[in-house]
Amino acid sequence: EHFGLTVPDSEKAARFYGRIFDNQLFKEKDPPPRFYVRLGMAYLAFGQKPDVAPFIDHFCALTDGYDRGEARKAMEEAGIKFGDGALGMAGDPDGLRFQLLAVPGGLAGSIVPGPRISQEEPLFQAIGTDHLILHVTNLDASVAHYKKIFGAELPRTKNPDRAWFQVAHTRLGLQQVASGEKPSIHHISVRVAGFDAKSAAAKLKAANIEVTGSSSKAVMFKDLNGIEMELVGHA
Repeated sequence: EHFGLTVPDSEKAARFYGRIFDNQLFKEKDPPPRFYVRLGMAYLAFGQKPDVAPFIDHFCALTDGYDRGEARKAMEEAGIKFGDGALGMAGDPDGLRFQLLAVPGGLAGSIVPGPRISQEEPLFQAIGTDHLILHVTNLDASVAHYKKIFGAELPRTKNPDRAWFQVAHTRLGLQQVASGEKPSIHHISVRVAGFDAKSAAAKLKAANIEVTGSSSKAVMFKDLNGIEMELVGHA
């Protein structure tokens, strides 16, 4: 449903993504500075820590009939560890963080409209999240962990070093890290309307956004903080 990003300047990062997906930003009414950009039904949440290297901090899924206390109890009984506090998030074997919230979700009541970037249309019309990829140190251990939450993994076909889970209309992918690489929430893939790879890459380049990879089905780019993202078509 949403993704938390920790960045040096939350408004600057939100303005970058607003040019791409939605030029109406949102923000928390009260400090600390936290901004939001909608991705169709999903959204990005930007927290600010100037002294921390930028990274994707957590991901969140919505659950029918969710009760925070009961869900946490059930997950802890299954061996899933949580951070401190009432809003503590579940950590996987690499410490990558996952959050559950109740349907229908959406921006919280403490969030208000922020600055509109411009009257220009954003580069793309975002529909929602297609998938996200986690890079993990032990694929088998991570698969066992996420099976407790999302059930059976999808059949592995082309890549034995990557496992997939279907999470409602989104997929969660687990990829074995390369030698010397740290585990991470590696990238988020966003479905956009009318996707054409050649046109999408051209739009990004014209906006001075670094394109890091392109195929007929997807275009990868880096944001102003070096975080990688992907655009795909609506299946």
